[in-house]
Amino acid sequence: MPAPATYLVTGGAGFIGSHLADALLGQGHTVVVLDDLSTGARANLAAAWSDPRLRFVRGSVLDERLVDELTSRCDAVVHLAPVTGAVGAAALRHGRGLLIAAADGRCEAAAGAVVVRHGDTVGPRQSPVHATVLTRLVRRAVAGEPLAVHGDGTRACRFLDVADAVGALLALLALLAHPGAAGAEFDIAGTEETTVMALAERTLARCGGPSAISHFPYVVDRVPHEIRPRAAARPLDTAPLRELTGWQPARGLDDILGAAIARARGEAPVVLPGLRAPAASPAAQHRG
Repeated sequence: MPAPATYLVTGGAGFIGSHLADALLGQGHTVVVLDDLSTGARANLAAAWSDPRLRFVRGSVLDERLVDELTSRCDAVVHLAPVTGAVGAAALRHGRGLLIAAADGRCEAAAGAVVVRHGDTVGPRQSPVHATVLTRLVRRAVAGEPLAVHGDGTRACRFLDVADAVGALLALLALLAHPGAAGAEFDIAGTEETTVMALAERTLARCGGPSAISHFPYVVDRVPHEIRPRAAARPLDTAPLRELTGWQPARGLDDILGAAIARARGEAPVVLPGLRAPAASPAAQHRG
């Protein structure tokens, strides 16, 4: 395990970010979470909230002064917020290692950052608004509602448990300065490919109940399409990540599906007890 360090995690109150914060704290590190809570939630940090090595800062990655201040006080930056903002420039200015998962991270890669691209990641704390098709199918099956399959159902998916996604991030963070990592792009995804239609059928078989599969066309510019227009993005390839770090997902699709079904059957709202209003600061609101 690397020596204790201080990590700035932007978007750290979100789905993957909060799980990464938990894992870093579990390794003995200090974590500064920067999140504007537009998509994240304090409740996602419930397990870590009382840890003195966690500092929560409510603020935006677009706030250059705040980002610069926080970056200067950390050893490395993990940027999981959905926009790049001022993070890349601040990390470069202060000479901090940077792992970035923002969609527009190629400029940061040119400056030596490690860029990651996540596939369909599933697990606790995932917002219903950003849920994967697996989560949506499971929730409908558990509720006894029809499972919506759009188009011909042949779209290919590769699902990954969030714990395995975090394992990949930790492996890359340990190698931020490695010549094989700096400036490179890595895909983090599951290994088993399935179609949406096959997944819907598999979900029904596991859940049972009265649900059936309903087909709907894709609608693009108000025009129905039977087949989803293909995206121009390159296919996910986990080989570079595996070759550099030895990472392999520990959970297969059956494990992920079973866990999602259990969550859907037992989900309850998460309550974060004892929250105090963070003290005001000129740049943002801080805790810790």
